[in-house]
Amino acid sequence: MLSFAGITQKKNSLEFSFIFFILVPHTISLGRCDDISFSICWMNNNHVLERQEVSIWLNDTALGNLRKGGKVTSLTVSPGVENKLTLQYGLDVEAWTFRINPRTKFMKIRGRQKPQERPTSGTKGVLELLGTTEVFACENGTLFLHQDDNFFIAIGHTMRLPVKLESRSPSMLLVSWVENRPSSTSSTSHTVNLFHSELGSYSTLSMDTTSDYHYRFTALESCTSYVACVETAGAHTLTCLSTLTDPGTPKDFEVTSFNSSSMSLAWDCPENNKYSFYLLTTFHLDGRNHVTEEVLSLHNGNDFVFALSDLEPCGRVRFGLQTVCQAGIESRYSKMVLNEGNSAHSSIVALRQTAFGPDNYTLRWEVRNMSSVASFRVYHQGALQGTTLLTSHTVGGLLPCQLYEASVEALCGDGVLLSTKTITAHTGPHGVTELTYRSNDSTAQWTPSGGHRPAVAFLYELSLENGTAIQSSSVADPELSLLGLEEGKTYLLDVWEECGLQWQSERSRLFFEGSNASFEILGRAAAPSSLDHELMLDFSITVLKLVLPWSLPEDLQDYESEPRAKMGNILKDKLEELLSGLDPPARVEVATFDPADDPDKTEVLFMSFDASTTDKDIPLPVEDQLDYIRSLNRSDWTVTDGVLHWDGPDLCASFQGYVCPSGSLCINTFGSYTCVCKHGHYDVSSVSEPLAASHPVCTEKGLFSQCLDRLVIGAIAKPYLRSSIGGKVDVRLNDGRCDVKENEMFYYFRFSRSACGTERRVNKSHIEIKNTLYVTLTKEETISRRDLRVVWTCLYPRHYVRNAQVRVDKEWVSSVSLVEFNSSLQLGLTMTLFTDESYTSRHSDAVTIGPEESLFLQVALQTNNSFAADVLLQVESCWATESTDPQEIVQGVLLQDGCAVDDTFHWLSVNGLAQRSRFSIQMFTMPRGLPLYIHCLANICGHHEECAKLSQRCSGQQRPKRSASQVGRAKNRAAVVSAGPLMVNQKGTSGVPPSYWADHMTMITIVAGSIGFLGVTVLTVSASKAVMSYFERLRRQ
Repeated sequence: MLSFAGITQKKNSLEFSFIFFILVPHTISLGRCDDISFSICWMNNNHVLERQEVSIWLNDTALGNLRKGGKVTSLTVSPGVENKLTLQYGLDVEAWTFRINPRTKFMKIRGRQKPQERPTSGTKGVLELLGTTEVFACENGTLFLHQDDNFFIAIGHTMRLPVKLESRSPSMLLVSWVENRPSSTSSTSHTVNLFHSELGSYSTLSMDTTSDYHYRFTALESCTSYVACVETAGAHTLTCLSTLTDPGTPKDFEVTSFNSSSMSLAWDCPENNKYSFYLLTTFHLDGRNHVTEEVLSLHNGNDFVFALSDLEPCGRVRFGLQTVCQAGIESRYSKMVLNEGNSAHSSIVALRQTAFGPDNYTLRWEVRNMSSVASFRVYHQGALQGTTLLTSHTVGGLLPCQLYEASVEALCGDGVLLSTKTITAHTGPHGVTELTYRSNDSTAQWTPSGGHRPAVAFLYELSLENGTAIQSSSVADPELSLLGLEEGKTYLLDVWEECGLQWQSERSRLFFEGSNASFEILGRAAAPSSLDHELMLDFSITVLKLVLPWSLPEDLQDYESEPRAKMGNILKDKLEELLSGLDPPARVEVATFDPADDPDKTEVLFMSFDASTTDKDIPLPVEDQLDYIRSLNRSDWTVTDGVLHWDGPDLCASFQGYVCPSGSLCINTFGSYTCVCKHGHYDVSSVSEPLAASHPVCTEKGLFSQCLDRLVIGAIAKPYLRSSIGGKVDVRLNDGRCDVKENEMFYYFRFSRSACGTERRVNKSHIEIKNTLYVTLTKEETISRRDLRVVWTCLYPRHYVRNAQVRVDKEWVSSVSLVEFNSSLQLGLTMTLFTDESYTSRHSDAVTIGPEESLFLQVALQTNNSFAADVLLQVESCWATESTDPQEIVQGVLLQDGCAVDDTFHWLSVNGLAQRSRFSIQMFTMPRGLPLYIHCLANICGHHEECAKLSQRCSGQQRPKRSASQVGRAKNRAAVVSAGPLMVNQKGTSGVPPSYWADHMTMITIVAGSIGFLGVTVLTVSASKAVMSYFERLRRQ
């Protein structure tokens, strides 16, 4: 058959040798606005295209692979551009050009031979075979360019759209089709094929079958032309659609320089570097960020820069950039990447209220670049309050406890508005004055500064002189009864106003000496108590004292500490356990516990209530409780002079502090002990790995981090965050793509090392993985925003290969190794197992493969960086093991020093000349019959290093040893990648023996530590001896 170049040369010679018959443009008036699909259609019988050397080219691309013998094949064509159709029929060559006007729906055809409008009897017989539901894509306005008994080719259109593009993306095409089968068949099986143009013809990318009337093609290249073909079982048509994937988005779109009158921007190509041109939109903005004008610019150069000059004074611009791909008149646009231009530099940000009083509030704001700002205007309730050059302003003369609308405008030049922001501000309460204490009835009084208002509450806090809080609450009236104070003891009382349940005034403070303390038994009851003052009746008959024979640790004497609260709960539970047989049942409330007069003892005050009554508190008599305890005849519990004593051992003292881990305290629990975290420390055992722990794992502030093989775990205590930042908080992890987990005590995360926006950094020796928690106060909590960042960092050795330890049959290994190409560029290597030679569908789970089937593997370089465009990948060695460990002693060698060891190993791409290498090998088994894992050692090099020379050594019988210079050169540029597990299916095999590795088994010992990089020493033992000894060991098992 003639080549296309030869056909073109012959056709051109004919054109210059004869006088052409040029058709008057043949037009077809379509006359409606419905969707219309233009196609070329052809059909051959009896394999005439093969036997008589018949070929068809559309726009210089051969259509031979699209045909299907005995079926009418159609391919959509692009309107609006000139299409060239060439037909070689034996030794004859014909050519036509045609153009379809998409606006007027006219078609113009030129050529030497005039098309026919009527089919011949042979063509008509073929078309009559089509069923009523089958769509002939050229059914309307049909022009037959060539017809004979076994072949025809035509141009036409249809409005029934046999194949339709539903949606697309840079990596996906979704097509649908109408029911296109003969009424005589009930089959709904459809065969779908995807083709792309390669070296002047269409090559098959994928083939599949489906019973649906739609199909999604995935893993495609962006900005690339494809042909999707659909064939219905039993039908007489093969319908193909030519289309284009969307382009990828531009990368790294940023402002490189700017001043008051000009601005420069730069960007980088999409990931696959495919584009027709770039569309840059300049948005001119007013001071309220409304777009006043859009200016479009086309950019098809190779420098990827844009300069905007003659920018008006005080002008604000924002930019949007899109990649554009064109095929014919079809243009596809990527998602727009936005850049704020200079608008962000002059915008008011972080406008907030920083202070307030009963008649004023203060605003503060920020502007990134003050050079273009002449002044600021401040508005209150829409009215101008003043003009300032500062970034703060106070508005006064207002009513207390009110909400107001506050706005700030940034002005440029002569009053040109650059930016504006609005927030809701408020004033607060007045506060209190004349705070006094009446000793005769132990009552505090005060006077509201602005007069008493029903919406205002009075908050108070009563403390000891040393600052230890006793009680705090709120009241509605300007007086407070303070009962049970110790005579002559100095107290501190703070009183302030609150309105709106959130805005508080300044505190008024009073020091005074307590009086009217008539109950001596509460002389040490300064601790917070759960007992209401209404329950303080006759304490001589309601309160019990318990004496413990050990001193109270200093950490438990802090009334605000978490260990003290836990100690109170322990005492409550133990006392209720002691009184469990009392009738009526007892509910214990611990009032306080403090050091006794004897420094080696501790006093506990508690009350017991009738647990059978829930609607009110009925105290149980002290004597009834003491009588019950005496009746128990317990040697460790005694009653002396109405006081209860525990006489058991001090276990915590006997352990001398070694029983509880760091950061925790030992607490005696009446015959036993427990460990609790110190104040400011929190037990992280509930979020750590493993979860179970006999003692608490106490860390300060609850800050916790675990760097495991697959997981990173981090936690921080909620109480610490609330106390540190001053209220309820909002949290966000990294970029927010993953939610922060939480329980009652912690915010925490637990995920794989590469998930959830984790930041990764690599140097020559380690990989750093960093996760950041952003903590802010909730808006309802406070006016000012005090932000906090918590950072967890894990360091891993550089030679570590991820996913190295995997349970067989549970997880699929497709490892990623990091390689440093130079001091500033880190690259990734992956190995993937595909289902067939098309390399379009990959395995992601454990797979069983027959012994006669082939494995299709790909080792690829992940650059993610345009500066690595010239970097090449070369696979040096590949081997198989029966575990996930690449260093396993027994290995089946597939490839050694770039040369195939097994006869079934075939390269499917040139090794060392691209950023990926593909190869296949027949499935095999190894002696133990376990699932197999494939490992490859790959090298990274540049063009100038000629890394492909390795394959040139495979032609000789003797492979030379790798020189020391080669090893040193690639020391930091190689890594091992793995894939698996693979199981061989021994059932249903033919007589062809599978590929066994008995002849190629090699014993390999790793001397230089981790196999992660090329700097290893390999010691090879005789293959036959190693295999024989290994089989002998197997027989003995």
